[in-house]
Amino acid sequence: MNNLYFKVADAGFRVIYNKEDDVRHLLPSYAPFYHKNAEEDAPLMFTLTVGDELVSINPEGEELGEFDSGDAKHRVFRRSEGGYLIYIKNFKSELTCGLRTNANFSECEVSLYGEESNWAYGLNNALMIAFAFAGAHHHILMMHASVIMNNGYGYLFLGKSGTGKSTHSRLWLENIPGSDLLNDDNPAVRFDEDLRTVTVYGTPWSGKTPCYRNEQVPVGAYLRLEQYPENIIRREPAVRAFASILSSCSTMIWDKTSYDAICDTVNNVAAHVPAFYLKCLPNKAAAELSHSHITHR
Repeated sequence: MNNLYFKVADAGFRVIYNKEDDVRHLLPSYAPFYHKNAEEDAPLMFTLTVGDELVSINPEGEELGEFDSGDAKHRVFRRSEGGYLIYIKNFKSELTCGLRTNANFSECEVSLYGEESNWAYGLNNALMIAFAFAGAHHHILMMHASVIMNNGYGYLFLGKSGTGKSTHSRLWLENIPGSDLLNDDNPAVRFDEDLRTVTVYGTPWSGKTPCYRNEQVPVGAYLRLEQYPENIIRREPAVRAFASILSSCSTMIWDKTSYDAICDTVNNVAAHVPAFYLKCLPNKAAAELSHSHITHR
């Protein structure tokens, strides 16, 4: 057996595979996050084992619904002994992977299905799901956001698909000096209980934009976007900030333990980081307006 170690958001995890099932070529975006042995620093957050016959293609247990990954929906089953079976499909609805987990996602097994061209998609999504729900128990939020770094802080742009998160990031890059893209789709945010700090991290997952940076900065603000005929910004009150951040987190509402943990982390994040709401056009003025209101000086 071979081991690959990675560290994302200061959390280590391991991928185990047989030599004949070498998976390194399936994970090119993980290269910046490779770690010689993450177990040396702290206990691993999860282990994922890859093997041809570990997960049956035939479902078992109670079907709970679908997990929406953005470009595809994955079927989720609750196993009778605890944990989950998740069958991962690509955007063509082709089955690529079976993921079996224990109750807290600390132990996961994966089998890859179909054409080899689909294996990278399946394994990548299995790892992202495992990270999201193992991380829920470690004060980590897996978020759907675009993140700009500016003046030592990270600013997370939130909103439904198509609302202009990536466009707003591009407008900052083009018009706000000192701006740099940290991640364009799936950053991780971690709350430190001891230091009471909120940090955003780059990850191996960045949607359609190849931005896989192993960097981190304190979170400066959250900004939810909505397309509108003019540019208007306001600071969100605490209750709306909580709802805005939670709606952008990866959650499985039927898993009460992880959902409660995510809600607790979001509550802490919302108490320590300001959140804003921007109705805007996709123009330079919108970027300048948001920059003038949300950035640390």
